[in-house]
Amino acid sequence: MKKIIISAAFAIMAFSACEKYEPVREVDTDFVRNYEKFWTLVDENYCFLGTKYNNDKNVDWQAVYDKWMPVVKNDVKEEYELFNIIGKSLDVLRDGHIWMISDFKTYSNNEFYLKPDLETYYGTDYEPGLVKRAYLQTSTGKDDYKGDKAFKTRNGLLYGMIERDGKKFAYIYYDDFTVQIDDNDYKYIDPVVQEADAIIFDIRENPGGSGPLGLELAGHFMKEETFVGYSTYKSGPGHDDFVDPFEMHVTPSKKYNWADKQTAILTNRGVYSTANLFTSVMKHAPNAIQVGQRSGGGGGLPMTHYLPNGWVVVFASNILLDVDMNHIEPGIYPDYEAEIGDFKTTGKDGIVEKAIEELMKRI
Repeated sequence: MKKIIISAAFAIMAFSACEKYEPVREVDTDFVRNYEKFWTLVDENYCFLGTKYNNDKNVDWQAVYDKWMPVVKNDVKEEYELFNIIGKSLDVLRDGHIWMISDFKTYSNNEFYLKPDLETYYGTDYEPGLVKRAYLQTSTGKDDYKGDKAFKTRNGLLYGMIERDGKKFAYIYYDDFTVQIDDNDYKYIDPVVQEADAIIFDIRENPGGSGPLGLELAGHFMKEETFVGYSTYKSGPGHDDFVDPFEMHVTPSKKYNWADKQTAILTNRGVYSTANLFTSVMKHAPNAIQVGQRSGGGGGLPMTHYLPNGWVVVFASNILLDVDMNHIEPGIYPDYEAEIGDFKTTGKDGIVEKAIEELMKRI
């Protein structure tokens, strides 16, 4: 079992691995050969077809081939028809890390918004303006705020202070793990955090980005080097062919460390990919709780492939696992479940309210 300390080695092993590209060969537009290549690429490289890491999707990929290949052979006459059939084949994987790109259309999947019944969807009514209006702005008119406003923005971050019953909660909203946060940002945020009794760290609707960024951010909430999970990737064409898992460890931040602050991580189904990894890792922060909905998932790292006709197909060949070797693809369940509720009527965000309620018990 190999051990990886954030972040350089982890970035090279797990995250750069998904950036490999196959060379584009001479274009072959034959529909049957393209579907055959597509199906084989997924069969041999997609990481969630096997059962080795407790895959809960139970996809019969052979049945997909048996259903659609006769249609391709006998009925497909136009390339858009082939595109639609490949899209329907990908639908059964229910994976938001899957894309297909042609010169005329793009396929993507949002099945991670499905509820467990696989028929209805979680609501997506969250937007950070709700919190600004109800909790952070102190306004007597359209543009009349107390002092220098009750919230600030810095490098894509929104932060401010929520006060309730004599207690202060530093509120931070981070919506994209492609945005690099560094010491120039933390030096502005840290005074707000230090003044607060607790932290509300909101990552709702964060679609992910850089894995090393997610692990680095988690280091600001850790007291000591912490084992947080594993990463592995496909080693062969068999559904259960993987290299031995690498351990992931997070090193605590020394300069801006908030591990002693009680912290609530706010999540919903829009929390995906690196944001989902961050949520899983924060389960091991000593004073953090997760409040809201189960995160959207995305525990695989996407890799790019090409079909003979030049179309691009992207899907996961790497798996991220928790400390118990369970994959985090389905999402991370909250410690305290909550919904936004009828914000327009109540003027309150039910997930923020639940976070305040639980943090109050801890400070």
